[in-house]
Amino acid sequence: MRKKLFSRVAAATMAVVMTAGLAACGGSSSSSTTAAAKAETTAAAAAETTAAAADGGAAASTGTPDMSGTTLEFWSDKVGSGSYNMIVAMSKVLEEKGGFGTVNVDPSYPGGMGAPYIFKENNVDLSFVNGAPAKWAMESGTLGREKTDGYAALIGGLTQVGYINCISNDFLKKNGISSIEEVFEKKLPLRIGCSAKGSMDAEGAYLLLEYFGVTEDDLKSWGGSITNQGGDQNAEALADGQIDFYIDHTSSASSTMAQIATTCDVTFLQWGDELRNWFINEKGFDEITIPANSFKGQTEDIKVPGSPDCLFANANLSEDVAYAVTKTLSENRDALVAEYNALSGWDPEHAWESQKIGGCPLHPGAEKYYKEMGYMK
Repeated sequence: MRKKLFSRVAAATMAVVMTAGLAACGGSSSSSTTAAAKAETTAAAAAETTAAAADGGAAASTGTPDMSGTTLEFWSDKVGSGSYNMIVAMSKVLEEKGGFGTVNVDPSYPGGMGAPYIFKENNVDLSFVNGAPAKWAMESGTLGREKTDGYAALIGGLTQVGYINCISNDFLKKNGISSIEEVFEKKLPLRIGCSAKGSMDAEGAYLLLEYFGVTEDDLKSWGGSITNQGGDQNAEALADGQIDFYIDHTSSASSTMAQIATTCDVTFLQWGDELRNWFINEKGFDEITIPANSFKGQTEDIKVPGSPDCLFANANLSEDVAYAVTKTLSENRDALVAEYNALSGWDPEHAWESQKIGGCPLHPGAEKYYKEMGYMK
């Protein structure tokens, strides 16, 4: 049985007060009950509800359905990871502000392109999943597996991650080029460094080959290669001249990219519109802007394809529960961003858009919230 590493029951003071008020109003009528007594009871209940709302009770002030008897299973990455910490914070918000009874955070999440399969196989209610692999898994399957379904998006564009990539200036000068497109057009011996196969990081390298109609064997025949290894190893390999190009699905806060920028003579590449748009229109990516001066020597904004973390739910989650989750987290967005700056790109007004969720279906409960707010029509 899976070990629940995080379980927390909210202190539902507001719910208790409301229950007391409802009990006072909900008894059966009798001839001894006077109109004055009824009016007094109703007024007392209203006063209690108003006091609860002033005390921070989300359900009273926003009309969120009563979730006090609801338990959620929220899967995350390993304990101590950035996504785990963000999910723990979201779980606290769901309990304290949304009135959910218990939100269990389970760090059994496989991550990467295998994540979409957890909903059918493990009865998971909520999890972060990158939008693009969610699309791929639904349409054709990933990692050699059959296609799957059973999940729908609640919130898109939580993080601003994309395919940040850099190339050795020695390689550019030696071959008289300035773009990634020229590498493949001229069949140059590019030595690529990326993470392990099956990761979103490495997938960028293999998608580049797919776009240009090149196989790994083709690349090798030109004298090039793909080396799958960790970020620190890739940084060292680039510094030592063992690889020419590094690609990672990461953010402007990447410590590995910062290390490379300060220790290696590299250029952070801006891909052309046609290449970038292929990732976006054909593969379910979003367009992410890496602000100028995020890294040493990167003096201009760079636009890259990216697949930000999205909050997905089991498709079997009721509309009321999905609505309450979406509403509670969206209305506490600023507090979550203040705690985790990685969420600063999350914009509830656009979090429902197809490009933000990999082109996947939106859960009806989330759709209800976005329409209620006027974000969707």
